[in-house]
Amino acid sequence: MPDIKIHPPVIRAVTDCLKAVFEEGKVADKEVHFLLKHNKQFGSRDRAFIAESVYDVVRWRRRYEYQLAQSSTPLTYYKHLMLMSLLRRGMTPLQPDVFGVSTAVLTELQHIAEMPLPSEDIAQSYPKELYDFCAEQIGEKWPALAAALNEPPAVYIRVNTLKTSREKLLPQLQELGLEVLPVRTEIFPEHLAETAGNALQIISKNNLKNSALYREGLFEFQDIGSQAIGTFLFKALQHRHIAELRVLDLCAGAGGKTLHLSALMGNRGKIFATDYNAARLKNLAQRAQQAGCENIEIIDYKTAATLKNIDIVLMDAPCSGTGTFRRQADLKYKTTPQKIEEYRGIQAGLLHDYSRLLHAGGQLVYATCSILPQENDYQIQAFLQTHPDMESEHTISLWPTAYPGDGFFMAMLKKK
Repeated sequence: MPDIKIHPPVIRAVTDCLKAVFEEGKVADKEVHFLLKHNKQFGSRDRAFIAESVYDVVRWRRRYEYQLAQSSTPLTYYKHLMLMSLLRRGMTPLQPDVFGVSTAVLTELQHIAEMPLPSEDIAQSYPKELYDFCAEQIGEKWPALAAALNEPPAVYIRVNTLKTSREKLLPQLQELGLEVLPVRTEIFPEHLAETAGNALQIISKNNLKNSALYREGLFEFQDIGSQAIGTFLFKALQHRHIAELRVLDLCAGAGGKTLHLSALMGNRGKIFATDYNAARLKNLAQRAQQAGCENIEIIDYKTAATLKNIDIVLMDAPCSGTGTFRRQADLKYKTTPQKIEEYRGIQAGLLHDYSRLLHAGGQLVYATCSILPQENDYQIQAFLQTHPDMESEHTISLWPTAYPGDGFFMAMLKKK
């Protein structure tokens, strides 16, 4: 194990983030971004180390807590979780006293870190209730999924075809000294293979959000699974006159899929974007302008319910987010069977209420970033049983074990 020297301000930064995540329910990546933005004194190496340490502790918290409990000395502080993280990542602190432990305790922890763990829920660091629930619902696929969702996430961008192409953008990114790879077509199911055409993976660490290329609207950060939803929806548009289409993006959030759809439609037709949480839409107008999107109209959520004769409703439904654990590991500790049931009720209500906006022949794209059947296939089956005027045309599940993106489900429904 390499010996490393860690300064107390770095430890404080990590533990401050962990406290905000575990005690205040903050989102890990947003908390890290906030802390680093307001602490310019850290150099690039420290900033990367802080971020990686926070994400690692959040991802493996339960495992580290179990291991600390095996020590002969009570170790219950966030800095001790950070210490276990260092040991798991192959690093030995030169000055264990900054973590409040002796050399002897450090040696003991190194031994504990190598010991076998008693159960898969601890080994994979999931709350036992959630691990057992997913095992019951998902079945034999769950152990592999649990492990895959603990892998660090890859960084993907979507090329904005309203302003450039992948062939033009790729060398521009490489000129910035970045290692960039085109996303391969074969990682997607055949129906979604076109997604790869405008997707790039950023391998090297980057600060691209401060780059001129980003400010010019040439690309957006977007997981390839999220990009695939745009492809899935666009398949439904290809037999229609796009210039005459009226599309409702019901749960637009920050607007990543809205911007993607606008580019796919070539600024033709009309996209109504809304969200029940209006605060999520606050930057969409500025992002749309930056991206050159001219066919987006942001509307109030109550107004959306009054629309008529909509061609396509995109419903990126509120869900458990279980497909995004590798990107949002803090969700593991917030997701419960009770919360999942709440989401299932919300999804059913949205499907019922907003399928009525479609004209005959209109389509509804239902999508979640969940891997749970009751939010996905079972939800669609239940909806179709009570809505005989609707039929299923196509469904796809993207599993994190089968490709390197987040877990997603998408269904294409049609009003008869």
